[in-house]
Amino acid sequence: MLENKKFVEWANENLIVVVGHTQADHPTEITDDKGKKTAGCPLYVGMTCEQHRAIPGECRNPAEGLPKLESKNTMPNSWFVSPDGTISEIEPAAQQVAGKIEELAVALQKEAGKGLVWKKYGKYLEQFEASDKAFADKKIKDAIKALQKVEKDTKKLTEGMKAEVDKRFNTINGAGEDAFAEITGGSDEAKAKIKAANKLKSLYGIRFKRGYLPIVDEIKGWLKRAKAGDLSWTKPSRGEEDAGEDAKEDAEEDGDGER
Repeated sequence: MLENKKFVEWANENLIVVVGHTQADHPTEITDDKGKKTAGCPLYVGMTCEQHRAIPGECRNPAEGLPKLESKNTMPNSWFVSPDGTISEIEPAAQQVAGKIEELAVALQKEAGKGLVWKKYGKYLEQFEASDKAFADKKIKDAIKALQKVEKDTKKLTEGMKAEVDKRFNTINGAGEDAFAEITGGSDEAKAKIKAANKLKSLYGIRFKRGYLPIVDEIKGWLKRAKAGDLSWTKPSRGEEDAGEDAKEDAEEDGDGER
């Protein structure tokens, strides 16, 4: 079945396939068209024979926190392991039938809830990495724009992926609050503080699908009060979840914008 190209293509997008084979009944090197040999398993391309021989033992005696697969006296043995660690044994009659494997996997995925195809997941991870790097380099706009590319797909995201977005959303917002606290708590005159606040609002005022970062509304409110002579501001006390919830707005347009 692993030579079924259509199935392999589907599996690469929907499953993480792990193959265990303890027998040393095949070559341990790959030979190309020119006769050159390189380390690797010709039977299970992408693995070494050492790796696939070790897998059965690792599945029977897993590391702490990982699901354990019970030994069987029959060959082959196949299981689905769901994201929550639930193990579902695949009946012998279905193990070598690509269509049946797909059918069973799709049913399990529906039970598990929302999922992501591998390519999309990889792209999201790239954007997280780009956002984290930009934030570390103090390039706030770049950090926000990279995070936007994931957050705009909120309805398609898994709960775990949403949590990763919220974590970064709140971290960026927190940095904005710290910067604003320095402005309002500084010794500059009112005119200089207002100018600095407007600059900060422009820096952080890039719209997410859920709305703007809470600090943007904080700055807007302060600017209105500042015109009346009230330059005071107290940093909000909010939990990680609250910051994300407070930022949600019912917006008429879905495009990116700036304030």
